[in-house]
Amino acid sequence: MSDTAPSPTNVLLPAARVAVFAQDADIRAIVQSLADDWRFARVTFDIQEGNVDTATVFYQSNTSPNLLIVETEEIGGTFTEKLEVLASSCADSTAAVVIGPVNDVYLYRKLIDMGVSDYLVRPLQKHVLTELVAKILIEKLGTPGSRLLAFVGAKGGVGTSWMALMSSVVAAEMGEKTVVLDAAGGRSYMSVSLGSEAVTTLHEAARASQSSDQDSFRRMVVKSSDNLSVLATGAEAILDDMISPEQFEGIINRLMVTYPLVIVDLSEAPVALVRSVVTRAHDVVVVSSTTLPSLRAVRSYIQEIKTIRGNVDQGIHLVLSGKGASPGFEISDADIENALKITPALTIPWVPKVIASAESTGKPLDDVQGGKDILDSVRKFMSTHLKLQSGSPVAATDEASASFLGGLLGKIKSK
Repeated sequence: MSDTAPSPTNVLLPAARVAVFAQDADIRAIVQSLADDWRFARVTFDIQEGNVDTATVFYQSNTSPNLLIVETEEIGGTFTEKLEVLASSCADSTAAVVIGPVNDVYLYRKLIDMGVSDYLVRPLQKHVLTELVAKILIEKLGTPGSRLLAFVGAKGGVGTSWMALMSSVVAAEMGEKTVVLDAAGGRSYMSVSLGSEAVTTLHEAARASQSSDQDSFRRMVVKSSDNLSVLATGAEAILDDMISPEQFEGIINRLMVTYPLVIVDLSEAPVALVRSVVTRAHDVVVVSSTTLPSLRAVRSYIQEIKTIRGNVDQGIHLVLSGKGASPGFEISDADIENALKITPALTIPWVPKVIASAESTGKPLDDVQGGKDILDSVRKFMSTHLKLQSGSPVAATDEASASFLGGLLGKIKSK
């Protein structure tokens, strides 16, 4: 019954939970294949063999999803009665799609009247289900854009790349699908730090980002963990010319279509490229040591960043790195705050053995003695200042907009 015409859903979908209860293995396989579609990067699928009875039992003790897809072999009054029972076990805002065996106009109209989003007929066509699920999630949850996070250093050697790397690891651990890229060209070691090798250059990535061939660009993005990927550049010669800010922006645009969080290390980037990225970034993290030369640069840097961002303080964060490395020459926290008129969002102590051990052995910081405390502080920074929250994608809310169970519960309660 669903219209098969293409709908305007070629966007990254919001974080959501989709559950499927189907006896048909082909249906379960089709839904599983949606996880490979870039639009569903934020969507979590729970696929179970079963039907409306299975779903009812399951949601008597589990939180219902944003969208519930149920396959049925029966289409008579018994099935709609079972849907009513299912409704009493789920949140009002859960939308629903029913997949049945025959094209039945009467059943379709009855289900739509009950609040069901759509009724599909087997055999299921993947593109129909893909567009329908995307349309429902957009209608229910909107299309929040991806987030761009830029890291810049007050000067060289203050740990900007390391901070960008740790933030990407923490963001992925917190459940956010993240990609990190380095604007250092041939000097980049970001992909190596994440356990892979440089497989491409920024020039090649820029060309691929403008190409209609999605596979070529996708191959340049190497997966480090379930939620973390890296644009594996750095294969160019160190002295090669840098790409233009416009080309780099094209790469970012391509990544932001697919990944909810894009992290950019600008520590070795040309000034024009830095200016371009920090202008549009949602958040800019300025990394500095606690010594006077670095902090003097920070004062000018933050003011310039504010100016090009419209004289707005929001979204600019100061991270102090290596505190304790230069005893007798470091500026106190109080003096830093008074001079810069900004409170440091995070201070990382001088722990060279911890960092060197992690870089040399390739071990996660959690596995290095003393590393857990640092990661905990980065997690706190990400959650407090960047508002990144741990956990799985959002559960169904109490809003009953376009919801099958909202309409169904209304009918049940009116009886």
